[in-house]
Amino acid sequence: MILISGEALVDLIPDGVSGSVYSAVLGGSPFNVAIGLGRLQSSVEFVSRLSTDPNGEAFAAALRADNIGLAFAARDARPSPLAFVMRGTAKTGARYSFYLDATAYDGPWPFPAAWPSSARHLHVGSISSVEPRHARSVIDAMRKAGEMGTTSFDPNIRPLVTPDRVAVSELVERHVAAASFVKASDEDLAWLYPDQEPEKSIAFWARRGPAFCAMTRGERGAVAYLGDQRLEAPAPRVNVIDTVGAGDSFMSALIGAMDFAGALGRNAGPVTAAGLAEWLAFATQASAITCTRKGSDPPTRAEISAALKR
Repeated sequence: MILISGEALVDLIPDGVSGSVYSAVLGGSPFNVAIGLGRLQSSVEFVSRLSTDPNGEAFAAALRADNIGLAFAARDARPSPLAFVMRGTAKTGARYSFYLDATAYDGPWPFPAAWPSSARHLHVGSISSVEPRHARSVIDAMRKAGEMGTTSFDPNIRPLVTPDRVAVSELVERHVAAASFVKASDEDLAWLYPDQEPEKSIAFWARRGPAFCAMTRGERGAVAYLGDQRLEAPAPRVNVIDTVGAGDSFMSALIGAMDFAGALGRNAGPVTAAGLAEWLAFATQASAITCTRKGSDPPTRAEISAALKR
């Protein structure tokens, strides 16, 4: 069982050129990662806070539809949190403005009091991992999970929610030190360390404790550092429709590829360069497929495998 911890948000995405009309779409980076892993046929439990309003019920239904468990999801009568999405380009990605206060997000994070014996991996990321209300409990959960299995972290920085760069950087570095592996975007790293090239930052993280650290670079694919060894995965060429959810698809596919290879959990062997190269290729292909669709719509394992064969 893989535990995915983080927020579920209603993304309000602009329709048309004017951006004055919005479509409501189920989103939130950890929610997207959970859905992506469910479609890759991993056994997943979602650790989050969900409203009992119609949007919250829609989140629950979507998770169940992809066989994702809700045993660790707290339900709250307050409304679902919102994210207004501003579309970006293939280079910049989307931008977001969030509404979290007085919503279902605003309460104790529902990590299990006793770590489940069947849980072999915990993934944390995005707002709930670095926002002051929940960051400390997330770090504690990562440390506890690390004693039982493997862990992963994706900061998915949202400067409008957590504008204090120094405080956020300190929290992020604690997560990195506690994680078995880390994924971040070049934009995350440019914001965290504005005076340093992003690749130098991800290489530095790889020497702080994780087995490896990967950095996504949009249309330039991804790089990863396994100790001092550098690996690169080019981005497949596709007709980009929408970049929303591309990074989340990369994250879910990376975890899913490792799960399929038996590389998660307490008994996982050491990460090899050959194995990591294969996982990166799988993840970049998943991200590319998502870019050919509107909104966050991660692919299945069959779709990714077919694309890789082509």
